[in-house]
Amino acid sequence: MTRAKLLYAALLLVLVLFYILYIGKLSLELLLFGLGFPLVIWLGLTLLQRTVRMQLSHSKEPILKGNVFQWVLQITNRSFVSVSEAQLSLEYTNSMTGEVTPLTLTIPILARNSQRIRLSFHTVTCGVMQIRITGLVMYDALRLFKKKVPLNLQDSVLVMPSSDVLVPEEWPPVPTAETDNAEYSKVKAGDDPSEIFDLHVYREGDLISRIHWKLSSKLDMLMVKEYSLPLSSGCLLVTDYRLSGEQPAAALQVDTALSALYSVMTALPEQDIDFAMTSYRSETGMAVSELYDDLADAAFWLREILKTTPVPESGHARMLQAMQDFLDTSHHYERVLIFTPQLDDALTEVLCAAPCPERFTVFTAVSSGEIHLDDDLSQPFRVVPVMHLNPEQTAVHFAPAVEQVTAEGGDEA
Repeated sequence: MTRAKLLYAALLLVLVLFYILYIGKLSLELLLFGLGFPLVIWLGLTLLQRTVRMQLSHSKEPILKGNVFQWVLQITNRSFVSVSEAQLSLEYTNSMTGEVTPLTLTIPILARNSQRIRLSFHTVTCGVMQIRITGLVMYDALRLFKKKVPLNLQDSVLVMPSSDVLVPEEWPPVPTAETDNAEYSKVKAGDDPSEIFDLHVYREGDLISRIHWKLSSKLDMLMVKEYSLPLSSGCLLVTDYRLSGEQPAAALQVDTALSALYSVMTALPEQDIDFAMTSYRSETGMAVSELYDDLADAAFWLREILKTTPVPESGHARMLQAMQDFLDTSHHYERVLIFTPQLDDALTEVLCAAPCPERFTVFTAVSSGEIHLDDDLSQPFRVVPVMHLNPEQTAVHFAPAVEQVTAEGGDEA
C-alpha cells in the first residue's frame, strides 16, 4: 500500500505541474479528478464495510476420520460497491493436538450479491475440528485505502474415529454370574431368572413359564415376570484418554486407541455381546455408562469423550489413580477391554495391581518399528498391539482448500 500511495502522490504532483504549465480547462479538470477520486474510493469502501455480512456453517455431522468435510462461509453484499481483493484471516485447530494454525485467504467480494466460499478440510486424526474467522480486510483497486471488518465467527465439527482396526473375530465366553454376589442392570432386562427386573401385564407372545401365578391370582389378571440382566453378561470398555510424548506422535497414538475402541464397539453387537463404557472426567473421576447392545446408542458416549481434550501429562497421576480405584471395585465385570495410546510402566502397574488382571485385554497403539507386544507372556493380561501411522508420514495434518467462489442470484465469480 505504501508504494501505491507514493505513486499516486507522484501522479498528483504531475497533475499540479501540468495545471501550472498548461493554460486551459483540461488541466483543471484532470487535477480536480485526481484530487476527488481517492475520496470516492474511500466512501465506497466505507459503504461496503457497513453493509457486508457473513455467516459460517458446516456440512452435516457426524464426519468420519479421513473423509473430506467443508465449512461454508457466506458473504452477502447489498451495496453497489465491489472489490477484487479482500483478505480473510482465519485459524483452525484440532482438539487432539491443540496447535492453532493461521490461514489467510484472498477473495473477491461481488456487488449486490451473495456468494459462498467452501473450505475443504481433511484430518488424519479424530477429535473436534474448530475454526475461527478473525477478520476481513478490503482493499480498493488502487490499494490506496483499506477497511477492516472485525469478525469472531466460530464453529466446530466433530470428527469420529474410523473402524478400520482389526480386532479379534470371536471373544471368549463370559462366565455366568454367581447369584450371591452378582450385580444387575438397573435400566435393562435380561434372562437371569435369579432376579426379577420388572412385571407387566401378559401380552401375546410372552412365555407361559414367566407368568407370576401367585400375583396373578391376587390381581385377577395375568402378570409376567421380566428377568434381570447381570452386568457380568457384558463387558466393560475402558478408555485411556491421555496424551504422552510430543506432537504429532501423541495425537496419532490417541487416535489409534480410539479407532480400536470404535472397531470393538462395532464388532460386539454383531456377536450379541452387551457392553458398558467408562472414561475419566476431571470433575467426577471415572464415569460409567449403561449397558449398550448397539452402536447407535454407544456412539453418543464416544462423542462425549471426543468433545473433551485428552488429559495432559500433568494430570496423568490423578487419572491413573482414579482408574486404579475404579478397577479395584469392578469385580463384577468378567471381561474388561482397555484402550490405551501407550502401555507404559505406570499403566502396567495399575493393571497388575487390580483384582483378576487375567480378565483384561489391552489394546495399545504401536508403530511399525516396535515389537509385537502380544508375544510378551510376562504380563498377567492379554495385550493386542494396534498399528498406527508414523509421524513422518503425516507432515500435513489438515489440508485446507478453497473452492471457486460461487454467486447466488448472479454470475459465477
